Amino acid sequence: MNNETKKHSEGCPLEPVHKRLEDLHRQWHVAQNSYFDPEAFRMAIQTAIQTSRTVSFILQSNKRIIRDFDKWYGKWQDEFRSIPLMKWMVDARNKIEKQGDLETHSYIRAEVVASYFNEGPTVQVPAELFDAPLKLVKSIPDSQLGKHIRKDGVLRIQRRWIENTLPEFELLDAVAIAYGHLSRLLDDAHRQIGLPLPESRNVETGELYDSEAMQGRMPCMIGHGDLRSLDIWLADGTPVEFERIERKIGHEDQMAEGARLKDRYGLEPKDIFGQSGTAEGTLNQLFKAAQVMLERDGHHITILFHFRGSRLLEMSELRPAEHGQKYLMMRNVAHDLVRKGADTVIMIGEVWSAPYLPSQPYRRAVDAPERKELLVANLVRKAGEPIQLSARIVRTKGQATVEKTNVESGGAHFLFAPFYEAWGREIPPEWMEQEKSMRGGDNSG
Repeated sequence: MNNETKKHSEGCPLEPVHKRLEDLHRQWHVAQNSYFDPEAFRMAIQTAIQTSRTVSFILQSNKRIIRDFDKWYGKWQDEFRSIPLMKWMVDARNKIEKQGDLETHSYIRAEVVASYFNEGPTVQVPAELFDAPLKLVKSIPDSQLGKHIRKDGVLRIQRRWIENTLPEFELLDAVAIAYGHLSRLLDDAHRQIGLPLPESRNVETGELYDSEAMQGRMPCMIGHGDLRSLDIWLADGTPVEFERIERKIGHEDQMAEGARLKDRYGLEPKDIFGQSGTAEGTLNQLFKAAQVMLERDGHHITILFHFRGSRLLEMSELRPAEHGQKYLMMRNVAHDLVRKGADTVIMIGEVWSAPYLPSQPYRRAVDAPERKELLVANLVRKAGEPIQLSARIVRTKGQATVEKTNVESGGAHFLFAPFYEAWGREIPPEWMEQEKSMRGGDNSG
């Protein structure tokens, strides 16, 4: 069991249902911890599937406390019948109890990650065929694309359990999604009774997660495949490593940081985050503050601001050591957005920019002799067009100066494709078309 829980009020009349859903959460973790032990995984995942079915049974046994139960529950039954996965869960439970074990098989999925899109070559084969990843690597073409993949690409190898009648889902993920639907059902039962909704929290930090954004799942059920993935640099065969440091800032820390900002930059916190109440207004204020900081310090770190509406949820600094790390890093950040319910992101940092050369489609701007340096702020959100602010950085005698700000609305922003995917937002087709044809026209990065 990890440090995340779904809390409900004491004395809740739906306590028996909560307990059974908590049992399902625990059993999910047993299956996760047994992933590389076939017999233990088989028993744990089948127990979880059986438990998932009893959640609704116990809810029905408490129907007397839910107003207009038959009408209310009938709508949920219709919804669940329309979801193929939930129908499969019912059928799977019946098979386990009446016929025997599910027909599960362990696979190795190997994919090449060399883009912000999920477009790289992929192979999924029985787990005993360990030479499949090597064959995948050997299939990389001897072309400019192939050179780019070998230089900046990552080979991701992941173990996956699949059931014969549900080939499109990994089994842990299938049960996690089913948990989410049942959690949504239980939340709505609280609404029907007039009770406060349960809250998903980190038991150690008290951090509140957004259950709606997570579609009822627990935070641990999002991005869980990363924990059983091995990422290897194609360039040298070494593992890709990340270090994540989290720091909780208390009131005294905030006061000290506010004093430092005023003393060093002449900025008040309200000058940085603005009070416009709009994402565009916050973007403008942050960019103005970034310009002041860059001219004072001579540089600006890459920083992400996560918002839910106009409320700041989190700030994080990104420090990719290699260009290829960005592909995985942005996927990891996308999982965080879903867990925390962030619907708006602003990213600010320095980038190199250079003209696109058709003869060198995978040339990075940092390697171009004619490159120029920019301070860039991007606003992307769950709904609405992306906005980019950019200003050229000119360095004279050791002093950095930021020139006039350019504003671009819309456009292709490949970097944020994982965010769109996490939000369930369609990635504009022109992004992929442009990326494939010319790697972004103005080759920035």
